[in-house]
Amino acid sequence: MKLDRKQIEADFRTLIGPLCDAVGPSGFEDEVADLLRKELSDCDVELFDDVMGNLIAYKKGNKKGSVLIAAHMDEIGLIVRHIDSKGFLWVETLGGIAPQQFFGKHVIIKTETGHVDGIVQSLHPGRPDRCSEMPKSAQEFYIEVGAESREEVYEMGIEEGNSVSICYPVIFLGKHRVGAKALDDRALVFILLEVVKLLNGDKDVPDVYALFSTQEEVGARGAITAATRIKPDIAIALDMSLAVDIPGVSESRYINELGRGTSIKVMDKLSSGVGGILANRDLVRDMKKIAKVHEIPYQIEAYAAGATDASFMQTLNGGIKSGGIQIPMRYVHSYEVCDVRDVVDTVELLYWYVKEAEI
Repeated sequence: MKLDRKQIEADFRTLIGPLCDAVGPSGFEDEVADLLRKELSDCDVELFDDVMGNLIAYKKGNKKGSVLIAAHMDEIGLIVRHIDSKGFLWVETLGGIAPQQFFGKHVIIKTETGHVDGIVQSLHPGRPDRCSEMPKSAQEFYIEVGAESREEVYEMGIEEGNSVSICYPVIFLGKHRVGAKALDDRALVFILLEVVKLLNGDKDVPDVYALFSTQEEVGARGAITAATRIKPDIAIALDMSLAVDIPGVSESRYINELGRGTSIKVMDKLSSGVGGILANRDLVRDMKKIAKVHEIPYQIEAYAAGATDASFMQTLNGGIKSGGIQIPMRYVHSYEVCDVRDVVDTVELLYWYVKEAEI
C-alpha cells in the first residue's frame, strides 16, 4: 500500500484549525476529546475514557502483542486564582509557560457555559510598551475582561478555578508551514488520529491503544494512569522536538530542523539525572529500519532536556519498552510553527511501524 501524501496533507490542513482552536489547558481537555469522538465515530475502534479524562481508541488486531501510542490533548495555559473587587482576574500557570508569553495577549477564559474573551496586562502602570523590565512571574499579571466589579465577573460566568488559553489563531505560512497555539501536541493528535483512520478495516496489526492523553504538560498524569491499567508491550509517545534552526543559534546546538523529516527519539531530560528517557534501542533500530525501507526522511533527537509521556511510561509495570516519534517545532510554548511535510512523514512512519514492527 502506498499512502496518499497529498490526502494526508489535505486532512491536516482541514483539521488542524479546529484542533488548535479548541480550548484545552491541562485538566480541561474535554473540547478536544469531543472533537476526536466525532472524528473517530466511523472507525473500527472501541472508544472509552477514564477518570483522568483520557480518550482511548482500542483496535483489536490479529498479530501478537500490544502497542500504546500516546498524543496528549492538553496545552499550556493559565488558571484563575483570584478575582478582585474591581473585576480583574489574577492567575497561576498550567504547565511550562514563561510569564513573558502572557504580555498583552488575547486570552479565552473557559467557563461552565462557554468562552469569555480577555486581555492580559501587567502591574506596570500606564503604557505597557514603556516598561523598562518585563514582568517575571504570573503574580505580576492580571486579565482584563471588561468588568467593573467581582460581582460582574461572576455574572459573566467566570469564577476562580476556570482555565485560560492564550489565543494564537492558526495561520498558514508560505507553502509548507503553519503557526498556531497548541501545535504541541495537537499536530501529533492529528497524526495519531490519521493513523487510526488509515488502519480502519485492517486487522493485520497488533492490538493498538490510541491514547489521547491528558495533563502531559503538568507531569504526564493521564499517560501514567492509562499505561498502568493497559499494560502494553510497547509504549510510544508522539510529541514535538525542538527545531532551533533559527537566527542566532549555531549549528552545533541544533536538535532538529524544520522540513527535514520526522524525528526518532533517542534521549531526553537526562542532564539532571532525574526523569527523562533513553529510548529502547530495539525500538529505535526498528523505527530507523522502517523509515529507510519506505524512504521516509528522519532525524534523531538526542537532547538532555524536556520530557514526554514516554519518559514516565517506561518505568511502569516493571518496565515498558518505550520510545518516541516527534515532529520538529519552532517557538515551543508560544506561537508555535511546524512543517506540514514533517507531519506527513510522521504519519507514514507511525503507520508502517504499526504494520511491520515485530512486537
